Amino acid sequence: MNGSLFQLYNCVHGKWMVRPVLRALCAATNLLMLSNVVCAGQFPERVESLHYEVSKDYSYKLTMVIDAFVQKQAQVKDASQLAMTYDPGGISFHFVNGWVEGADGVRQKPTGDAIFTRPSAAARNAPGFVSSVTTTIVMPKVTIGSHVHYEIEEAASKKPLTGFNASAWLNPFQNASEHVVIDIPAALPLAVASQGGFVVSDTTTNGMRHIVADAHLQDVSARDKEPHMASLVEFEPLFLATSLHNYEELGSIYYRLNKDKSAVTPEIDVLAKHVVGDRKGIDAARAIYDWTARNIRYLAVSVSDDDGWESHSAATVLKNGYGDCKDHVTLMQALLAAEDIRSEPALIDWSDRARALPLWSPYEINHAIIYLPDFDTFANPTSPFTPFGVLDQGLSGKLAIMAGEHSEVRHTPELTPATAQFVTEGAIHITADGTVSGEATATMSPSIEESLRSGLQDPDESNRRMDRKLRETPEGGFGRLDTSDAYDTDHPFKLTMDWHSPYGINPEAGAFVLPSPPNFDSMDALRAFLSRDGRRHTPLALPVRDLNWNYSVALPSELTIAAAPKDVDVRNEVGSYTAIYEKEEERLVVHRRLVLQLKELTAGSYSDLERLIYAAQNDFTAIVMMSATQTKAQPKEVDVDIGKSHS
Repeated sequence: MNGSLFQLYNCVHGKWMVRPVLRALCAATNLLMLSNVVCAGQFPERVESLHYEVSKDYSYKLTMVIDAFVQKQAQVKDASQLAMTYDPGGISFHFVNGWVEGADGVRQKPTGDAIFTRPSAAARNAPGFVSSVTTTIVMPKVTIGSHVHYEIEEAASKKPLTGFNASAWLNPFQNASEHVVIDIPAALPLAVASQGGFVVSDTTTNGMRHIVADAHLQDVSARDKEPHMASLVEFEPLFLATSLHNYEELGSIYYRLNKDKSAVTPEIDVLAKHVVGDRKGIDAARAIYDWTARNIRYLAVSVSDDDGWESHSAATVLKNGYGDCKDHVTLMQALLAAEDIRSEPALIDWSDRARALPLWSPYEINHAIIYLPDFDTFANPTSPFTPFGVLDQGLSGKLAIMAGEHSEVRHTPELTPATAQFVTEGAIHITADGTVSGEATATMSPSIEESLRSGLQDPDESNRRMDRKLRETPEGGFGRLDTSDAYDTDHPFKLTMDWHSPYGINPEAGAFVLPSPPNFDSMDALRAFLSRDGRRHTPLALPVRDLNWNYSVALPSELTIAAAPKDVDVRNEVGSYTAIYEKEEERLVVHRRLVLQLKELTAGSYSDLERLIYAAQNDFTAIVMMSATQTKAQPKEVDVDIGKSHS
């Protein structure tokens, strides 16, 4: 995330579950906002106040006041400390006041040695990439029922690289209150936007603009969380403010900082010629992408306002052999330029968020990929297991800022069922004693290969995963799984499997649950998307998929299929589930297909998803009736004495 405010929220926001204690609060004169809320009977678990005082040059002072109450032992640790990450080159941090009030009304303050500053985790993990530090305040004697109070100040001595940006939000599953005030000269441009219940007022008096944003949540609980929710930032109460004029300005800032970083040095020119060989055009670009993704180690680094936007030079990245997303893009740009192939960085959000934020802001992006305009192709060179020109669901259908001399906004291609197929084909055999054995292959679209390529590099792990998959089936069993070369992203990834399940069915029972090949698609089991009470209250994130199972089940000669399962055909706006069964004496041919075509569902569309899931689950446990094979009747023998005449 961009900026120290988001770093602070990562440590504090949304983690404190607080039990309001009425005693002394209504009488507290220095906590007017907290008192008003509690005395009004809203009983917040956490109250936060942010006050920005912005100067004519967009430097600012932020005063933050946080009050929280601890109600569970598990929350003691989170409430006991506050951590603030910032760049000391442009931002200062000051702990103004803080205390812990126990049930006896006695307040304890942190001692001097309980407030310390150290290099941030990002700086330790990636030396030279960022210069941020983290100041931590550890509070004493925090127990269940404690009231914890923090007052801190943050000051930016100059205009941050991406301008002035403010944000605030509420965890939608926590009773809380958020109060934001921005005082800024009216002549300074500042755009604001909100969602999810923030009430915003915007007035101007004596040349100063006074913006107030308030949000309150009550009668909510962590128990309201649902499986596979859409990204919280899409529906939680959220307030944003920025001095940026548009997304293109953000791209121009990035371009200005990095336009000279992708210079073609003699070493880079030699490498490009070696990597490309006699390839031309898009084939040359693919070779450069493959080399970059496989040979430059990815180091993820958080983007910060001042030093997180600037890449290392291509020569430095090549020398080091590692880099973050910006560095991968810069080196790949240099290699492409050596072959006269145009490219530019694309700034994007890499997450499960399906929609853009309600306002252009640096918080919109957290990753950089590359765009090749001559081929209208996006690529993510930080992933050695993702083929060239392929984007996974987290990067598909996203707003992308082209950071060029003339920056512009595009959108990456949407992921569709046609580009997210997983096909399993095979044959299953049942012997007279009920042993089930099978062979199958699985192929998939490049957009969903990454997790399997990265997770199935070790043959031992592949076989262990195969056995785990079999343990989830009614038959159980043991198997072997082989894969094509996980690193060869220029060719489709293929799984080859065989297995056996001793006594998998009872041949004397007259019926059995229809077995199927193990499913290795990376999406969660279907039942994980079901709601406990058959209703949905929050948006739901779905994997876009087209899953196909085509296989046969053969019985031993002693048995025959008496009755096959009924065909299934369920279709709605969410997708479809179909099953077709073809009976061929002792063999049953199965065609099953599940299509999920939406990557996000509103709560009102949940019933359509539920119908698809239950249709598929019921069919996955379909019963096959069998009977003993009947032998054909032989003609009756007649003795004839051919040596005897008849009158």
